[in-house]
Amino acid sequence: MFLGMLSFEGTVCAQESYGKIKCICIDAGHGGKDPGCVGKVSYEKNITLKVALKVGKLIREKHPDVKVVYTRDKDVFIELGERGKIANKHKADLFMSLHVNAVPNNKSVSGIETYVLGLHKTEANLKVAMKENEVIKYEDDYSVKYSGFDPSRAESYIIFSMMQNLYLGNSLRIAGFVQDELISATHNADRSVRQAGYLVLKDVAMPAILIEMGFISNPEEERFLNTADGQNKIARSVAKAFTAYKEELERNSAVLVDHSDETEQEEGEKVGTPERTDGLFYAVQIASASSKIKDAGELGYSGQVSELKTADRYRYYTGKADSYEEVLQNLERIRKKVKDCFVIAVYNGKLIKIGEAKILEKKLK
Repeated sequence: MFLGMLSFEGTVCAQESYGKIKCICIDAGHGGKDPGCVGKVSYEKNITLKVALKVGKLIREKHPDVKVVYTRDKDVFIELGERGKIANKHKADLFMSLHVNAVPNNKSVSGIETYVLGLHKTEANLKVAMKENEVIKYEDDYSVKYSGFDPSRAESYIIFSMMQNLYLGNSLRIAGFVQDELISATHNADRSVRQAGYLVLKDVAMPAILIEMGFISNPEEERFLNTADGQNKIARSVAKAFTAYKEELERNSAVLVDHSDETEQEEGEKVGTPERTDGLFYAVQIASASSKIKDAGELGYSGQVSELKTADRYRYYTGKADSYEEVLQNLERIRKKVKDCFVIAVYNGKLIKIGEAKILEKKLK
């Protein structure tokens, strides 16, 4: 996450804090006067709080260097817009919002799903987002605070079609880890990783996901969600997914950028420019693998694809562009064929952060 100050010290082997996850914000959905979904014997707000505290405890034990921040650690009401502000205030590197789902008058629907911010692709995704966004109606003057946004009107969600989420790639990564771990541990129905317009994810300046841990309207899942064993399985799964995501992100970023010739620079000052070999460009990554992919057909994309070797992974990209604005146009086109693609920036053959690339783009013009 770019914060206006670039501090580059050491070589690729001396990563320091660049690319490291130093803080995570865990959001227990609902709370206080907002019970969330209501089951036969329980409230969503109580389940999410218990699991959130368990997840935070496990992460602290495993990663004492990571700061854990909660949007709430007791049964209180926190406005939806404030939850993202808490994460931004603490400069969190990841935001996780925990929730429980429900379908009125239907006890058969079950399963786990993990969401990232985006425009809903199905009517079902829209309905889930609408239900979760209804929480703003507990707030005074919510129509003013949220600029006329009405969570019950489908027309309000057009704003999400105009948003370009810079953190979509990493959001999808952590969402995939979480979904896989939860299904493996609980054996509940896999309802997959999805996109929808959640207000709680809209303004966080970091990768962010929302986890629907099960259906409180399903008697069997409600029992599971209210047992210590069930909550522990979920918490361990989410914490394990966090560890996998953290390790992958830091392992890759540790060798992505060589700033050995650069010194501390403030935004607006000259950024160090080591000898250029292939310059700066943006592209759309469509796949990555730990071993080289020899058959382009395995990538599921019919267009021209290039390969970039980073650390222990091979990254495959297309839609190469000289400017950030241009690559966003390519992303929109390519995403029609490859759902989970995202923008990357490459400088002198190495991946760099998008925020850093934007500064270099201005300096190199």
